[in-house]
Amino acid sequence: MQKQKTFWPYGILISLLLIVLACIITIFVASKAPVYEDNFYFDSYQNVELNYNEIQKNQKTFDENFQLSIKDKESFIHKKNQVYYINEGQNELRISIDNLRNFDLNKLQIQTLLSRPHTNENDEKLQAIIDGSDLVFNFNIKEKGVWQLLVKITQDKNSVGFFKFFLQTK
Repeated sequence: MQKQKTFWPYGILISLLLIVLACIITIFVASKAPVYEDNFYFDSYQNVELNYNEIQKNQKTFDENFQLSIKDKESFIHKKNQVYYINEGQNELRISIDNLRNFDLNKLQIQTLLSRPHTNENDEKLQAIIDGSDLVFNFNIKEKGVWQLLVKITQDKNSVGFFKFFLQTK
């Protein structure tokens, strides 16, 4: 009777070593990737985490008072409920504010930030101008690619709206 050699113990050992090697490579690659905070709420992650329910309540109050829509719909295409700006050479974005309760639009406090989705290196604070019932943003995008325009509009401490518009240059 001749003994047959089986190689399945070696296969188990090799697979375990490959799993450990894959974990080490994953940790090494992940530690080299920079971490960028999301600026959507114009606050630190910890403050957003602690006050998220209050933020959502303030957003709901804002949405009951105002409705924002894009003024120049021909310049935009919609993908997955996100707006991508596609006209090359334009550096102005107009957003129409529908004032549902006739509040004074000039009393709104507006913060804007032009940012890249994957990095905070090129962040630029922008000025927003209220022109009648329009909100006008002037920007100068220096690099091609996808950008995001983050907008925080404060009516009062109980009514704050947060909006994100994706801009794409070619």
